[in-house]
Amino acid sequence: MDFVIRRSYKYRVYLTKAQISNLENQFSMCRHLYNRSLAERTDAYKKDGTAISYNQQQNSLPELKKERPWYRGVYSQVLQDVLRRLDKGYQAFFRRVRTGENPGFPKFRKRGQWNSITYPQYRKRPDSVITVPKIGRVRLVYHREFPEDATVKTLTITREAGKWFACFSAEFPFIAEPEQGLPDPLGIDLGLTDFFYASDGSHVPVPKYFRKKEKQLGRLQRRLAKAEKRSEKYYKILKAVRKCHYRIKCRRSDFLHKTANDLLKKSGLIFYEDLRISDMMRRPKPKQDGDGKYLPNNASAKAGLNKSIADAGWGRFLAILKYKSRRLGKKTLAVPPQYTSQVCSACGEIVKKSLAVRTHRCACGFVANRDLNAALNILRIGMDTLQART
Repeated sequence: MDFVIRRSYKYRVYLTKAQISNLENQFSMCRHLYNRSLAERTDAYKKDGTAISYNQQQNSLPELKKERPWYRGVYSQVLQDVLRRLDKGYQAFFRRVRTGENPGFPKFRKRGQWNSITYPQYRKRPDSVITVPKIGRVRLVYHREFPEDATVKTLTITREAGKWFACFSAEFPFIAEPEQGLPDPLGIDLGLTDFFYASDGSHVPVPKYFRKKEKQLGRLQRRLAKAEKRSEKYYKILKAVRKCHYRIKCRRSDFLHKTANDLLKKSGLIFYEDLRISDMMRRPKPKQDGDGKYLPNNASAKAGLNKSIADAGWGRFLAILKYKSRRLGKKTLAVPPQYTSQVCSACGEIVKKSLAVRTHRCACGFVANRDLNAALNILRIGMDTLQART
């Protein structure tokens, strides 16, 4: 099947001191424009219920440049993209209101909370040197080939933990490999003891990258809290905190990609539980007695569980697994998660057990690791679902 897909290619760039200063100034101006436009929208709504649109704010940019000439130092399409980001935040807010989710109204950005600018119509292909509007020629580490048939759609210059990157978003025609009979089907059960337990008995322990760095992060954050705000020491410690988070992110991403690759080498058909991860990480509702006094609701224990789920990166892993499988002509399928851990995979009887019980024991004599039993059930449900569809 032939279709167009969009992928991002990220390259390290090295800037001169003048270019870094220029970019930091542009980040500051983009942040101010975002905050000004957000205030304009909220003030208009509070005053007379008027809703200001993206087009209205975009059309006012020429006048704004006359009033505040320093905005001319930022490429015009970058300023338009800032307003587009704000508009997307508003649209997402109203969508969450309609669906009953936590709305999360767009927030004002503090200093240091704006770390990227986007050129929406950048069309030049990456090379060892790229030319960026209002910045100049930038040295790029061309460490991976850019597809010949790819068309560059946007360029984003971003800063992460003191490092600078150029991210090219590209579209190109893609021919998916035809499905090859989907051999060696596997069911996988995601967990917090083992990252996954597969129906063939293989399993991978959870690396716990955040947990391993938690003490170091705690020390840095305590020092940051004690430092004088906006002092040289404050920004030095803040840089160390960001660098620590960046390393955790990189190691987790590397683990998730390699784990997905290993799974897809073994199997052409992978079943997994259709987990609602965001619901699993919600805070417990407060409990009150008749007098309105708050009662214990295990919020601290739930916070620890939520932290472990976020550290594992289940959602990111499943997203990686899906797009890699499609590219390789393989298949993934979600199955309902109900009772996969409780039902005996050998006889079908329900054997109730708490999360603390890690071994499945059934009256029929079948004994197995709890997660292996769940993986076998996931495989069976997945195969039954496929047969029902055909």
